Amino acid sequence: MLPLPFVRLALSKRPDIGGALADDGLKTCPACAEDIQAKALVCKHCGFDYRTGTVGGTAAARYNGLAIASMVLGIVWVYWIGSILAVIFGHIALKQIDTSGGTQTGRGMAIAGLVLGYIGLAMIAFLIVALVARVSVS
Repeated sequence: MLPLPFVRLALSKRPDIGGALADDGLKTCPACAEDIQAKALVCKHCGFDYRTGTVGGTAAARYNGLAIASMVLGIVWVYWIGSILAVIFGHIALKQIDTSGGTQTGRGMAIAGLVLGYIGLAMIAFLIVALVARVSVS
């Protein structure tokens, strides 16, 4: 079975193959077989770079799932266990975002989850101290 780009080229009515220029001002990308402008340096469909001959298009950055979870758990708190998880997930998310090379975003959500998580932990600590003080006074 032939790969999809070769099938597209075989079914194409245009005489250009492998990036050769046709008379209508378009050329066919050798990587994805889509028609693009003759002056284009990078294919808008697959990211093929004519200068280097490689496919290296910039993919859209995705939100880090742990950053989202950190923020949500920091907001919800879930009987204060969410605060602990928000701090853990927030630190892991920040590390993953920093090492992703720009493919992951969500740094602000991770920081928000960390801040809310630490506020929740401070509230837990304050509540425990208040309860211990109240019990010891009684």
